[in-house]
Amino acid sequence: MFKRWLKTAWMTLFVLVLTGCSGDSLEKMIPADATGVVSMDVPEILKQAGMLKDGNVTLPKSLKQAIDENDESPLCVILSDLPQLGLDTDSKAYAYFSTKTFGRVLLARLDDPDKARKTLAIRVGGDFNKVEGLDCMYVGDNLYVIDGKILLIGTVNKAMEVTRAARAAKGVLAMTATNITDKKDVIDVLHDKDAAINVWLQGKGLKTILGKSDVYRELSQKMPLIEIFTESDIDAVACHVELDKDEVNMKTNVIAAENSDYAQLLNSTLSKPSGDVLKAIPNSMDYIFSMSVKGDSFVKLKQIQQLLKLFGKIPYIGQIDLSGILATVDGPFAVGLARDPHLEGEWNMVIATHSKNPEAVVKQISNFANSMGQAPELYDGEYIYQYDNKMIRVGITDGILYLKVLDYEQTEGYAYEMKPVKEFFDQAMIGFFMQSRTDSINGYFDFGLQDIFNGMGRFYTNQTSANATLEMLCSLCAIKVGDRFGNEDDNDLSSFVSGAIDKLQPMY
Repeated sequence: MFKRWLKTAWMTLFVLVLTGCSGDSLEKMIPADATGVVSMDVPEILKQAGMLKDGNVTLPKSLKQAIDENDESPLCVILSDLPQLGLDTDSKAYAYFSTKTFGRVLLARLDDPDKARKTLAIRVGGDFNKVEGLDCMYVGDNLYVIDGKILLIGTVNKAMEVTRAARAAKGVLAMTATNITDKKDVIDVLHDKDAAINVWLQGKGLKTILGKSDVYRELSQKMPLIEIFTESDIDAVACHVELDKDEVNMKTNVIAAENSDYAQLLNSTLSKPSGDVLKAIPNSMDYIFSMSVKGDSFVKLKQIQQLLKLFGKIPYIGQIDLSGILATVDGPFAVGLARDPHLEGEWNMVIATHSKNPEAVVKQISNFANSMGQAPELYDGEYIYQYDNKMIRVGITDGILYLKVLDYEQTEGYAYEMKPVKEFFDQAMIGFFMQSRTDSINGYFDFGLQDIFNGMGRFYTNQTSANATLEMLCSLCAIKVGDRFGNEDDNDLSSFVSGAIDKLQPMY
């Protein structure tokens, strides 16, 4: 009897120890009212990226090169420190967002706390001290805590004394509050076994999370259309990222009622997608964005009305009947962008759309230019203008209306000829495509909504021998924090294109 009890006690203790060492106990530190949660399967990420060697974190040569070339990137800083961070490579890590003391919190397990303490102190430029019984370092808006073998990094929502921040961290680590494990819908998202990264974002908290981003604030000023997603009655957004050496796949679910304002708005605005619009977009564009719309409904959106008002304030150009032009759109409206290789901060751009009456639109643009004394040259069916160091070409190809603003004579082919890209935009009511180049390897990322509730994305390369997960990390490292479409001092659409008419010249 005693032996049976002892055996049961040891088994119970063994299970408890295993549970304590798993990522699940970290989940109990996440408050139930978190506005967003991210689960990261650290061992799976490291394995798929080829970053584990004999149980130790190592950086492959291509990743080291990407880090060296982009040492100002926050991701590069994290990755370069990873081998010295003393991270437990057998445990999951979590991040969550909150409206309370900490706006965001990272939770991870450590294998070597002393190593982590030394690396963080050198990187951050501070010292760990005992505060409220915790080993803390408070620098800027971030509190770094090492408690046993747990690392907590919290970014405070507002400036405060270190003791107050430490007390908040102590409360998180104590696991006494109601936590996220009590919310089955969230846990179901976080426990998707096929995905290495799982994300759940509360609809109401989405704007709060994004509102802390300078990039989002600038985008929402210049492109109010993004607020269809951030200021709607969406309940939540779930995202699952599956890693593999061949390709990376992303599944996204927008959780909203069938009769929600979000659903009604998009159902009345979006139309059937088509990749035909790519016939006018060069295959060299770094980014391509497309949205298939019913133009007459599209222009009635309050977000589009905001844009039209901003456009109308621009001297001279604001006289164009942009509302009338957009109302003719019937299908995809696409924009392609690529960095100008000759002028820093400048972009080459192509706009293309399926219009109900493309000839009338071209005539309206031509008449406007003539009224401004900017008569275009008509060559090979295109109206051509000079704009700064670029040429503007307006024309129609296979019923697709386009406007090209390029600083070179186009000799490359079109995105329509890139079969995977064409197939993607054939299915995406709203779609985004990006391509990157590292040495001889091209990386491609696409993400789109097949319907208003479900989105799919993937990252792949042009070489079957390349590790897609590793190449994706290299591509992410190459994204510069300051990359913006236009001058960083621009505050609105008016200043964004101010003076454009002065640079518009006729071609003779």
